[in-house]
Amino acid sequence: MACFIAKRVADVRGWNFRLVHIDTTIYIRETREYVHRYAQWLGAELVVIKPEQTFREYAAKYGMWPSLFPYRFRWCMRELKLKPSVKYLQEHYKQGDLVVLAIRKRESKFREKLYNEVLADHVYGNKVKVRLWMPLLHADDATVIKLIRRYNIPRNPVWDKIGFSGECLCMAGMPIHHIVLVMRHYPEEFRQLLEIDEMINRNRRSKKPSAPFRLAQAGLTLEELHRRVSKLTALDAFIDYGKSCEGTCML
Repeated sequence: MACFIAKRVADVRGWNFRLVHIDTTIYIRETREYVHRYAQWLGAELVVIKPEQTFREYAAKYGMWPSLFPYRFRWCMRELKLKPSVKYLQEHYKQGDLVVLAIRKRESKFREKLYNEVLADHVYGNKVKVRLWMPLLHADDATVIKLIRRYNIPRNPVWDKIGFSGECLCMAGMPIHHIVLVMRHYPEEFRQLLEIDEMINRNRRSKKPSAPFRLAQAGLTLEELHRRVSKLTALDAFIDYGKSCEGTCML
C-alpha cells in the first residue's frame, strides 16, 4: 500500500521511483515470486539488494540463532538488513530523495514510541542521513485493508496462509505458532531451517543447544518442536503459543 501511494505521487510529480527489496537469503520462495509480480503490476523498477553472505553462512560464523535480546546477538537484522541498506543508501541516496517505508505505529510498542512524524530525518547505522516518508504511520488495519481492496492491490498469498510475509525466516522474534504454520504450509523452506539448526548445534563449542528466541523462552529446540508438531492432527495446541514480535525487524 505504501509503495502504491508513493508511486502515484511520483508519477503525478514527475519524480523517479525505485522499488528496493532486501533479499535476506532466508525467505519463502512464494514471497520472492510475489515481489517480482508486484513490481511488474506497479510498473516500477525493482532493485534487489543482498547481504555480503547468506543467512546460512552467517549462522555458521556466529554459531547461534539470532536473538532479540541482548541486542548484540541480533546479528540477523544487522547483517541481513541494516548493512545492505546502509551500503545501498551510501551509493545511491541524494539530497532531496525520499525513502518510503510502510512502518505503522500500531505494529509494535517499539514503533509506537520511536516514530511520531510522517516525514522525519533518520540516520541509518549512524552512517547515512535520509529523509523518511511513512505514509501509513497512523493508519489502522481496517484502513489499510480498505485501501488495498479499493485499488485492487495484489496481495501476497503467503499472508493468507501464515499471517506474515515470510521475507525473513531468521525467527529472531517469530511467535511459535508462526513457526508451526511455516512447518505446515512450507515444508521445503522448513527443511532448510532444520538443516541450518543442525549445523549451528553441531558446531557449538559450549555444546548447549541454540534455538530461535521464542522457542528458547519455552525451553524448546527447533528439532523438538518439529517432532511434537509432526504428531499433531490439529494446530490448536500451538495457535496461541508465544508472543508477537515486539522487537520488530524493520527499524
